[in-house]
Amino acid sequence: MSVSTPYLLKKRAPVRKLVSVVLAAGLLASLAACTNGAAGGDCAPLYSSGGNSDLVTAKGKIGADPKAEFATPIVGKKVQVSTLTKGEGAPIQPGATAVVQVSIYDGKTGDLLISSDYTGSGVIGSVRDDVPAFGAVVQCEPIGSRVAAVGPAGEMIGDGAITQYKLPITADDNVVLVADLVGSYLGKANGADQVAQAGFPSIALAPDGRPGFTFSGDSVAPKKFEAVNLKSGSGATVKAGDAVVLNYTAVAWGGKTVAETTWDGLPTVKVASSLKDSQSGLIDGLVKAIVGQKVGSQVIAIVPPELGYASGSAPAGVTEGSTLVYVVDILGIYK
Repeated sequence: MSVSTPYLLKKRAPVRKLVSVVLAAGLLASLAACTNGAAGGDCAPLYSSGGNSDLVTAKGKIGADPKAEFATPIVGKKVQVSTLTKGEGAPIQPGATAVVQVSIYDGKTGDLLISSDYTGSGVIGSVRDDVPAFGAVVQCEPIGSRVAAVGPAGEMIGDGAITQYKLPITADDNVVLVADLVGSYLGKANGADQVAQAGFPSIALAPDGRPGFTFSGDSVAPKKFEAVNLKSGSGATVKAGDAVVLNYTAVAWGGKTVAETTWDGLPTVKVASSLKDSQSGLIDGLVKAIVGQKVGSQVIAIVPPELGYASGSAPAGVTEGSTLVYVVDILGIYK
């Protein structure tokens, strides 16, 4: 089984200058969200609507080409977010992982720059207050909502996305995005805390869920695979072959620097099968660690070299032959 990158967008041909705006998935994770209208519960949107975002209309069906229109050029220095359609699902809380169908347009010309394909499951974005503000534009919005976000491209989607997708804009140019909120996953493990076990490093969690590792000074790297729960969730059970939404961090045993992590960007979607069988798979040690676990769980796993990366395949930061310690948050089963 292979899984396409859930935040991969595709370019399309230019469209008319009165266009619809749909937010790009990977970018959505960075958009700071704000909507007009009442938010659910105590949830506080990050951005307000304004004259630019209020001018965007989108009459297409939710989850399909929004057929949005706006007058060009759009000029502004602040991110604005307006709710075009209010959904009836649960509101997206800060820190969650949103699933959206999105398109991004050039605010100067109205040309469509990039979008999701509207035929798959959608793209994922982290709903958090940082730059780029891609996912935060849907903060507090109920699932089923559509929002229009307008603002400088650097703040909305980030310099990295502009470069990665070779978009013909600068960070200061305004873009218009229309994002349809079609689903959500956890942003961090939310299961019940478990008693710490001997033989593992101590783990301290930042407020956003990012783990920190502390090893005892004289500890020797174990030679066998071990895994225990730091949190035990109550969601769906991960089965072999499932596509799973994860956040994880790894360090070499006794190390003081991160070997690899997803926390610096978006959660990742991986197939719960060996890298030997799927390019979207995991090292064998991580497959052993997550299969049979429930969504919402956080697992710490000691992975010896024979269950780690094959020779020559380790990512930058992972020293070949090292024993790795992973802390993995299981956020959902990707549908």
